[in-house]
Amino acid sequence: MVARDSTRPAAPARRRLSWLGPLAAATLSAALPGCVDAVTVEQPPPPPGLGVNESRTLTLEFLRFDARRFAKTLTLDELRAIPRPTLEGIWLLDLDIAALIENALLKIMYMPPAEIDALPPASRNLVGLLNITPENADLGGTSLEGLLGVGNAVGLPTSKILSDLVGVAGNERLIPVQITSQAVLENLVSTHPNTKTRRGPPTDEHPDGIYPVAPHSIPVTLYDVVTDFAGLAEQFGPTPLDPEAPDGPKHPGFIKAAAGVKAALDDFTMTVRVNVNALPYKGVDATTAAVASVNSTPGQIDTLFDFSEPDWLELDNLAKNLSIGELTLAIPESAMYLPGGTLPEPAPRGNSPVWEQPLWEFEHILARAGELKAAQIEEHCTSYGPQGSSTSDFQPVEVCIDATGWTEISVDDSVVVEEPSPSYFWDILLEVAQARLHDGGLAEGKANLEVPLRDVPVGVKTEDLVASIKENLAKDPAVLKDMAIELNDNAAGDADFYLYQPSTESGVAGQRDYLYFVAPDDIRKDAEGERVRDYAYERPGFFADAALAKKVSTTEEIDGDALHEKVEVQQGDTLYFADDEGRRYEIRVGDKPSAHRLSLTLTRIQ
Repeated sequence: MVARDSTRPAAPARRRLSWLGPLAAATLSAALPGCVDAVTVEQPPPPPGLGVNESRTLTLEFLRFDARRFAKTLTLDELRAIPRPTLEGIWLLDLDIAALIENALLKIMYMPPAEIDALPPASRNLVGLLNITPENADLGGTSLEGLLGVGNAVGLPTSKILSDLVGVAGNERLIPVQITSQAVLENLVSTHPNTKTRRGPPTDEHPDGIYPVAPHSIPVTLYDVVTDFAGLAEQFGPTPLDPEAPDGPKHPGFIKAAAGVKAALDDFTMTVRVNVNALPYKGVDATTAAVASVNSTPGQIDTLFDFSEPDWLELDNLAKNLSIGELTLAIPESAMYLPGGTLPEPAPRGNSPVWEQPLWEFEHILARAGELKAAQIEEHCTSYGPQGSSTSDFQPVEVCIDATGWTEISVDDSVVVEEPSPSYFWDILLEVAQARLHDGGLAEGKANLEVPLRDVPVGVKTEDLVASIKENLAKDPAVLKDMAIELNDNAAGDADFYLYQPSTESGVAGQRDYLYFVAPDDIRKDAEGERVRDYAYERPGFFADAALAKKVSTTEEIDGDALHEKVEVQQGDTLYFADDEGRRYEIRVGDKPSAHRLSLTLTRIQ
């Protein structure tokens, strides 16, 4: 637990960014007709804390400064000055990266020869695999190699068999890029822990603050946008499969390196318009028995933004064509050779050991691509005679594939070749691909794929990006709460409770006085965005007895606030509470020096 400093701090020395900066300056300049000399006010030393049975009388004020549709424009530098945890907590959207993966595969397939030559051997072999067609398929070193003998015996091109089997032209790719992309998304991308869940504010539906990420997507935060996605490789690199077991099994990740992402241009600005009481609430820090200021923003988050106005949020100068300047995709290879299956059971995939391997390994991805392709192939049988398909009685070769993808190639006994064993279509693909991946003498387990790419389009339009961001934030404005607190940073000290005066039907405050017990969101933060203390109250709220057995405060909704424990007070009332270190206090409510002031006598009783 973070220890609570018994010394009451003065008002924060550093104001990072204030909603009221330009507004307050304009107000003061209008109020002061002439120049005045600067005045330095010495801060008094903090008062000592109370001993047991000691008392101190304090006066609290309730003031409002309502700003309506106040526009605050933040530059890129100003946004970057906000603590990283705050920026990372502002989820903008789940970005569908199906187009990014497909664009990356297309970049590999159409890579210029000079760039291919510069690749590691396994990556060079991958380029060939992605471009494999019936015409260029190399069956050497596989069980299908015997089909080459058929060609010699009866003049039947092997490419003809493959073309008819798959239902593609001779120079058409066996596996289209869309299917390969889907397999990579399913097996490699979507299995990464950071594409499954993201963090957000705790809610009744998500009490742990863990939210699911949309399929085939990566979560994007404001931190990603203002830092040009600087954390891509860290976020989507090797990661423990179980966040609670950091030393346990890891996902290998799918982004080895990334740079040159220009999401926000140098003149990027973010403008928000708010309706806010910008002044802090005045409360009591029982540890020092002194008046402290509580940031008023958390209790206003539901009314802070008017989502009915289209200009409540404006994002200007985002990159028009979002792309990644330098991207290295990584796909690991299995450490062992994985033969294709030879039996149709267990259905529906057969007995190849590839299905027992991690989903993200290259061989498993390839088998899945074959499975997806097989689902598109119509059940058929084709017989072949000399010089190709024939109506004569002599048809030495018959190729059949059924609705499950089970494939059989039968060769007449008169043709002296080794007949391939029946198998599923994906088993054939797996065998051929593994042979070609290791061309050049690569050993098993030494063909991990790392392919550097340049200028890969993300595949999303800027206007669609902005529309999604505004829609998501409007549905869940709580994600902006920490940034709003940061921008309206007016907390000072560590109050345990504060004074609040609800608005009446006529809009006038001051006729009723309430004490609000602080909630976790009220704990102030340091310059790095970390809370200065834990919320360690064992029994938050106000009680009618010193034993804290009869609670009199509730979380009834007042002015949209249903978060804080609150109780209405009048002169002569006596209440009891405990602070975050377990000390107990008595509150005696005194008189009202004016409509917006209330005196209290605080006594430490334990």
